Amino acid sequence: MQIYMMRHGETDWNLQKRMQGRADIPLNAAGLEQARRAAEELRETRFDRIYSSPLCRARVTAERIAEGRGLPVLTDERLTEIGFGILEGSERGMNPEAHAYFHDPAHYHPCEGGESYEELDARCADVLENLLIPLEKQCRTILVCSHGGWINGVIRHIMNRPLEDFWKDPPRPNCGCVLVDCTEGKLSLL
Repeated sequence: MQIYMMRHGETDWNLQKRMQGRADIPLNAAGLEQARRAAEELRETRFDRIYSSPLCRARVTAERIAEGRGLPVLTDERLTEIGFGILEGSERGMNPEAHAYFHDPAHYHPCEGGESYEELDARCADVLENLLIPLEKQCRTILVCSHGGWINGVIRHIMNRPLEDFWKDPPRPNCGCVLVDCTEGKLSLL
């Protein structure tokens, strides 16, 4: 089974380099166009299931890809981006904890109402082990539309990377995909 893990389209907060987290920020015009182009590029890919974070930036991206396929977009709270609590809406470089989140994950401590890397990791593992891997016998191709931090959490889990390497890969562009293979319950990046 192949799993396409796509980051949502662009938002104004992406452009402004603001901490989005769980804030439900809509796609901007460029993000809507990115989602349209992604749908066009994936037109020939047959998906058996489409899952999305319930946040509108991911859900609308997934809905664009689902158009004309006769498939519902199934939302799952576990696919939501890491929560930044009181940091949501702030500029990335304006707070030591925001800086630590991106540049020193091992020393990141969530602010009030925020989520830790460990909590994110538990959600990623739960989705992989209890939602996606069990679908291997039923599905050939799945789309999961989520967020940059969540996708990096999945990559970390699959690659068994230390927390220090959470941001090892270059930033994933909006509507960029990571392709994951699931064979006999084992996950690998393609």
